[in-house]
Parts: sequence; structure tokens; C-alpha cells
Amino acid sequence: MSPAPAQRLPFAIRNPAILDALEPYVVVSPFNLGCLDLAPFGLAVPAAHIIDPLRVASETFLSLLQRLDQITFGPEGMPMPRWVFFDCAELPGAIYGLGRPAAALADDERDLFGVPAGYEGLVPYSMYVALPMNRAGVWFGHNLCSIAPALRGAGIRRLDLTGLGSVTKGLALACLGVKQFWGATQWDSKALFIHSKFGPLDLTTAWTPAHSEAETLTYGFAVSERNLRASMGDSTVVLERPAADFEIHASDRDGMQDLQRRIEAGERFCVPAAPRIDPMGMFVPISELQRT
Repeated sequence: MSPAPAQRLPFAIRNPAILDALEPYVVVSPFNLGCLDLAPFGLAVPAAHIIDPLRVASETFLSLLQRLDQITFGPEGMPMPRWVFFDCAELPGAIYGLGRPAAALADDERDLFGVPAGYEGLVPYSMYVALPMNRAGVWFGHNLCSIAPALRGAGIRRLDLTGLGSVTKGLALACLGVKQFWGATQWDSKALFIHSKFGPLDLTTAWTPAHSEAETLTYGFAVSERNLRASMGDSTVVLERPAADFEIHASDRDGMQDLQRRIEAGERFCVPAAPRIDPMGMFVPISELQRT
């Protein structure tokens, strides 16, 4: 399979090499296909890259997708079982990502993914999984994966994939038509550097014992064209951000629980910008907002 011609967005992104090398795909059931914008910002998903999880022919691609998840979250002890992919992602929601034709992969890349001999389809380099909530335009982000850190760790540096996670999430939210976004992540997750590119993140929880990782924060933001463009590196868009009032260290469980008590008492907070890292660790900025 020869690679499709490179596509461009109608604005400059931080790393255009991503769209020179990778092609978009979407995994979605026929029930939800008509709800998606298959050309977000004009970047069309080829018909061959619309993956129906209800078809046996999709098995190899979906196995590679699970392998991407294992590479990303296996070391953290949070990979998704195969049934979770189907029950909680592919059937009720959708998966958007960017990939590369198998023929373009070197042997060490094929080995990393476990690409079967003879497979000529797309190999997923990133994915964003999201689920619709109970109001139109309101979605919950379940999973963001990028192969970029693993390729660097394996010494594979043939492509510049800087910003792949941000571009994937920005295009995914546009594809899904998200108007209000909710997500959950851990205080020490490097993904906060990506999520904060969309603007200030309103906090709903700071300590979440309902999650298997209690050191989880739940956040949300209103989605607009401006914050999607900003997330992908459009330098012409500058988002307003409140000043930070204090910081929480990524391992400060007492600080998280105190912030949770204040949230439950009616106070409002947001993460205004990206975390700060110094020799003492990772510090997440917090801004105090007016009560509702």
C-alpha cells in the first residue's frame, strides 16, 4: 500500500511532519458513524481507514490498536483488556488516531508492534478514545496513546513525532463534534502537558477514590475551534489563562485530599497551565475561581 498524499490543515501546526508521515483513521460502529465529522479541519479520513469493529476483517488492525495501548499503559499497570476496547470504546463511542502503512515501517518498528507477516494495512501510531455522555456534544475522554515515547525509548528516531498526542486529541475532538469535554488523569501523568494545551482545566475532583488510582483529578473544558487550534500548535491563537494561586506536588496526597474537601464544600478551581518540573519533581498549578 503506497502512502496517501500528505494533507495539510488550514492553519500551521507545531510539527507539520506528523501529517506528512501519518494518515488519519477512525474506529466506529455503523450506529455512530453518521454522527462523526470524517474530515475535521478538512483532513479527510480515507474510506479504507474507517474501521468497523463489527467485522471480522478488522481483527488485525484492532489487535495492533490493543498493542499500542499495551506499549503505552502496560508499564503503568493500566492496559485495557480486549473486551473493554469493544464494550467501552469501539461500540458505544469512537476511536480516532493517526497511523502509518505497514510497508513504510522498518523491521524494528514492525517487531515493536508485532505486525503480522503479509499485513499491508495501517499501523496505528496514536489513538484517542472517547465516549458520549447523556447530552448532545458532551463527551468523556477515555484514553490517549502515542507511540512516540516508546519509539524514542527503543532508539527508533526516523520520524519526528513531537506533538503527536496533542494533534491526535485536537483532531479527535473535532471529528467527534465535542462541545463540552470531560476527562480524568493522574496528578503525576505527563499527559497533563497535553491536556493543558486546550486551556484552563476546570476541576471536578482532586482526589478520586472511585477510581482505581485515587490520585486522579477529573477535569473539563468547553471546546471551541480556538482551543483546538491552540492545542495543535497554531501560534496565532493565544488562550486566556488565570494566574496560579498555589501548586500541588504530584505526590502530595494530603494536598489533593484537602483540595477535594474544598471542592465538595463549593469552592471552584482550575489547572490554568502546564505543570512545572524541577529537581523536586512535578508541580501542578492551581487557580482559585469564584464560587458558582
